[in-house]
Amino acid sequence: MLSEKKNGVYVEIGAFESMRTNNTYLLETQFNWTGVAFEWLEKPSKNYNENRKNPCLQVDATTFDYLDYFVKNNFPKQIDYLQVDIDPPRDTLNCLKRLPHNDYRFSTITFEHDLYSGNADVKEEQKELLLSLGYVLAFENVKVVVPGWPDREFEDWWIDPEVVSEDKYVGVSPFGP
Repeated sequence: MLSEKKNGVYVEIGAFESMRTNNTYLLETQFNWTGVAFEWLEKPSKNYNENRKNPCLQVDATTFDYLDYFVKNNFPKQIDYLQVDIDPPRDTLNCLKRLPHNDYRFSTITFEHDLYSGNADVKEEQKELLLSLGYVLAFENVKVVVPGWPDREFEDWWIDPEVVSEDKYVGVSPFGP
């Protein structure tokens, strides 16, 4: 979506796995991105901080003061990537609502709603909120495909249309050609 941008900035709410299945590991290691992760569990947070150059804060992301942190740490007003993925999905939605949307925008967003486990209300609320903020739903109900398991619709991918042009997502597969 961001044309292999170098030196971008991310916010990762729900870090858990620091490298193997982590959305920001590639951005940090191959594209020199900076950012912050949030994880309330001690062991994954410690592992993240041992293996990554950018910090992982061990905090409750549902009560964290994002505005204060962004201001104190000089985050740009347009942040390149936001991942919102904690459990349960209702908490993921609550984190999304806590973000300082009047002061900061995100070029790309992945929001894990875990629709496969019956969270249609969470999915709908995040959709209403992000549409009201001017974001565009680029890919809906992205699925996890694991051999031998049923397809699992788990995530929506959003873009800021002021930053990401339609040719990056319209008629394109989220997984490439």
